[in-house]
Amino acid sequence: MNGKHGMNGVNGILASRWLLIALVALLLYWPMLMLVGGIFRSGAPGQAGEWTLAAVRRVIDSPATWKALGHSTVFALSTTFIGTLIGAFFAFISARTTAPLRGWLSPIMLLLFAVPPLLYAVSWSLLADPGAGLLNQATRAAFDAAPFNAFSWGGMVAVHSLKLSGFAYLMLLPPFRNMNRSYEEASMIAGAGRLATLLRIDLPLLLPAISGVVILGVIFGLGAFDVPALLGALAGASMLSTRIFSTLSISIPPDYAGASALGAVMMLMLSLLLALQWRLVRGERFVTVTGKSASQEPWDLGRWGYAAGALIVLFSTLCLLLPGVQLLLTSLQPAIGVNRYSLANYQSLLADRQVLGALRLTVGHALLCGAIVMGLALVMGQTGRRAPLWLRRYLEIGSLAPIMMPGVVLSIGLLWAFISLPGLRLLYGSGWLVMIGLVILTMPIASRIVSGALAQISRELEEAAQIAGAGPPRVLTDVTLQLVRRSFLAGWLVCGVVAAGTLDIPLMLLGPGTPNVSVLVYSDMTLGGAPTRASALLLVLVAVVVGLTALAVLTGAMWPALRRLAGQVLHGRTAVAAA
Repeated sequence: MNGKHGMNGVNGILASRWLLIALVALLLYWPMLMLVGGIFRSGAPGQAGEWTLAAVRRVIDSPATWKALGHSTVFALSTTFIGTLIGAFFAFISARTTAPLRGWLSPIMLLLFAVPPLLYAVSWSLLADPGAGLLNQATRAAFDAAPFNAFSWGGMVAVHSLKLSGFAYLMLLPPFRNMNRSYEEASMIAGAGRLATLLRIDLPLLLPAISGVVILGVIFGLGAFDVPALLGALAGASMLSTRIFSTLSISIPPDYAGASALGAVMMLMLSLLLALQWRLVRGERFVTVTGKSASQEPWDLGRWGYAAGALIVLFSTLCLLLPGVQLLLTSLQPAIGVNRYSLANYQSLLADRQVLGALRLTVGHALLCGAIVMGLALVMGQTGRRAPLWLRRYLEIGSLAPIMMPGVVLSIGLLWAFISLPGLRLLYGSGWLVMIGLVILTMPIASRIVSGALAQISRELEEAAQIAGAGPPRVLTDVTLQLVRRSFLAGWLVCGVVAAGTLDIPLMLLGPGTPNVSVLVYSDMTLGGAPTRASALLLVLVAVVVGLTALAVLTGAMWPALRRLAGQVLHGRTAVAAA
């Protein structure tokens, strides 16, 4: 019996592995393959067509392609340089100095990083509006000039750079904190000043970390859609992402093969950058962390510390306070620039059935996407811990592959992948196809959170449960999930927030009669000419996200009590059934 039971267990594990392999292939590998195949098809997804190279020639011969490629490259490089510089400066201030208010930097940067790009782009389009923006109103009153214009190349680069600085700060703060200070001491003993030490010692030591942030920043810049779509049209900025969108939304009939070719160009560029980033990280030869003997004393900036504190106040005001105030004021106005305030926009939104449906759809996508992607990432991570090397690599590459596919590119891949399959064709234009896209988009985030949590769990605990007779599903739910529950809830929240604020996937995959919040906001800002309504809708979404965050925190705090209550209920039902 024991041998038979053991064989059944082994067969069950093998069957579950093959099921997971098939699911990962369908979700994470199949869209990429179909995107590449779609380049050479003359018909639309799900329709008959011929194999041809016409789309490749059409894209290569089009001057618009090279213009979009040049604009995307300039945008990615310039925003990465500015954002990394800002993030590195404030990371240095926070980790290495005695500047006042430095303790506020991490919460500020975390909030800046968490703000959805759509919300940030909308708030800055209002704040730096040439006519009615708060910034231009202030400068017009003081200097009789209106120098700020969000709808320009400079405005577009500035907005994305500020948003990117939060990411750069969070990535560079740990290396700054863990840096070996003994090299600095030796440099200063040799007579070098602090500025020379910073340039000759600190920056070379931080080169691997900075290079990784730069490469990821360029990847984010090349794939950016929200800021270029909302701010770049009036600036004449044609990006690869917006060109892919226009190829499908404006061209009649939609040029699926051409959009696939443009998406493949972007995917190739991102894959090369990722390969370079991985090579730099693996080839790191710099030692920045040593034993406890190294000095950890921060730099006393003296009078310059007050200047650094003033910069912190200025930065937080410019990046968060002013955009938030502008969004709130605009949401209370009957029309932009009309200084009468009321709750009429909110009352109108809450009485609109389409808006309520969009809110339900957005919240449902956020909750389900967070749960599904974290559950799938947990299963993949747990399977990979005990799997052969080839399976572990298969799962790791699959979990990170969506980084190479920004939302507009992923949407095209999903159209080819699912509409071409007869059984899945009914998903076209539905919220379920958007859900699949959001799960794929957030998979890299979920997998990193899960891998970090699983790395802290000893396998002895799982082995003890298996010795006690628990199978793999029971070990996963009763042992592993209980130990990583805080990380699981945090990942659920993060992925849900990302899903709620994503624009490109819903914009390209949802049907015209079922928009979500981001699509409605985009329509109000670009087609409807209703920025006051869009501002109110965004703030309603923010209120919903804050409520869900509070619920997640409360659930995490009450998890042990809820688990005991569930156990008592189940135990009572079992006792009644036995009686």
